[in-house]
Amino acid sequence: MLLDEERGAGSRTADPTGGRPARPPADTLPRRPSAGLAAPGRGYWALVGILIGLDAFWLALAGIDLAWPGPLAVSGAVAVLLGLAFLFSAVRPEPKLRAMALSSAYLATFTTAAALLHYLSATLALPLADPALARIEAVLGFDWRGWVGFLAEHPDLSWWLALAYHSSGPQVGLVVIALSAVSRVARLWSYVRLFTLALLASIAVSALFPAVGPYAHYAPQVYPQGHLETVGALWHLDALQALRDHRLPVIALSEIRGLVTFPSFHACLAVLTAWALAPVPVIGPLAILLNGAIIVATLGAGGHYLPDVLAGTLMGIGLVACRRVGQGRTFAAARATPLAPSIPTMEPIPHPRPVIRLIDARRPASAGGG
Repeated sequence: MLLDEERGAGSRTADPTGGRPARPPADTLPRRPSAGLAAPGRGYWALVGILIGLDAFWLALAGIDLAWPGPLAVSGAVAVLLGLAFLFSAVRPEPKLRAMALSSAYLATFTTAAALLHYLSATLALPLADPALARIEAVLGFDWRGWVGFLAEHPDLSWWLALAYHSSGPQVGLVVIALSAVSRVARLWSYVRLFTLALLASIAVSALFPAVGPYAHYAPQVYPQGHLETVGALWHLDALQALRDHRLPVIALSEIRGLVTFPSFHACLAVLTAWALAPVPVIGPLAILLNGAIIVATLGAGGHYLPDVLAGTLMGIGLVACRRVGQGRTFAAARATPLAPSIPTMEPIPHPRPVIRLIDARRPASAGGG
């Protein structure tokens, strides 16, 4: 049993009565055991394999070792999740549980491979883009130092914004659970695909335009002092500098920190998460408000320039818009495709019964001439 977009995967036959495609009985369709593990698409799983191969090659080229407890733990968790996805697909069909397990397995595998790639891309050590980002910020008329100074004067506001900022990661899990629970599996897989594209785009752009961030560049004397604000502001500098200087001997997954400054992946993810949860009752409106707060919080708690936030937000909006355009074209093509003509049933034409005329023997036959 499949949900949403996965329902259309089976072959269809023509309905002899209405000329419309009709689904054959479920028990007559052959089902490959691997079919339940195909989402979000074979191409996306192939992409994960390419990323893993690229990571392995880059680690060897850079002479960096990988602490193996992290990858082993992730591999074990992914194996369990894939096993559950197979169980809830081929053995005991439970579409909602299958969607939760399979999407979690994919996200865990992809984000691990992408996290390594984004660390390794810092070894390119391209010129820092902070001066250019600061100039763009000045052209836009935004005073970043004034903003963090305002947050320092309002610690309660700063604390709540920082708390919202750090809800970004847990909200990914909320999307998986909520969309599976309400049977919006097609939207879940769209979210997973958009997440993939957004993170890869952020890593690629930040590799070409690396930056240390406004806290290091501006070195403000007044800024929020709460412990939540330090995450994403300065804690990445040691790892970034060590990677750029090629003096980081070992990468441990548990110690990986976000190095992406431009564009802001948090801002992009906030748009994607708000879109994904929007149709869910009760949760949807709250998610829109919370992710709006995340975009605002990205400036202070995330340690981002205003151009970072604008670029990330626009990227998220663009990805959602492209998804809607692509979906609209798919629907239009489906409407334009002619339905299979119905084949009329050939029934035997009944032969007319022979008419037997009875001749009354009592009536004399008419006499012939002569």
